Amino acid sequence: MTTQVSSDWVPLEVLEHAHKLSVRVPADEQAEVVQQVLGARLAAASLGLKDTRTLSSWARGGPIKAPDAEHRLQVLFRVVTAVNEAFGPAVAAAFMRGTNSALGDRAPLVVVADDPPAEAEPRVLGAVEALLTA
Repeated sequence: MTTQVSSDWVPLEVLEHAHKLSVRVPADEQAEVVQQVLGARLAAASLGLKDTRTLSSWARGGPIKAPDAEHRLQVLFRVVTAVNEAFGPAVAAAFMRGTNSALGDRAPLVVVADDPPAEAEPRVLGAVEALLTA
């Protein structure tokens, strides 16, 4: 699933569209999208997974067993979808890897992977909003 919005996108509309997709798109498709946009290694690292096999299993419809893993996947999908729609996959990957002052100079991938999803979600989405409105 690749969705590019037009060049006249509105930042809050991009965030709203990403949110709607994150609650409508099944977990297996979310796993597939984050792998396609970020690459399997970066996507797995962003989810705090030790290797790419677990994420590949999720993309094939395998069970998501770890506590908070599905919420973490949904957060990552929402972030990646918003940045990808606005700027493309290269910027989405760079955003996830790069340190961010809004996150205490931590990379979004570290925040999503390490922090509880309920805490990571508003912080990382705030950083996405700042990127979209810059």
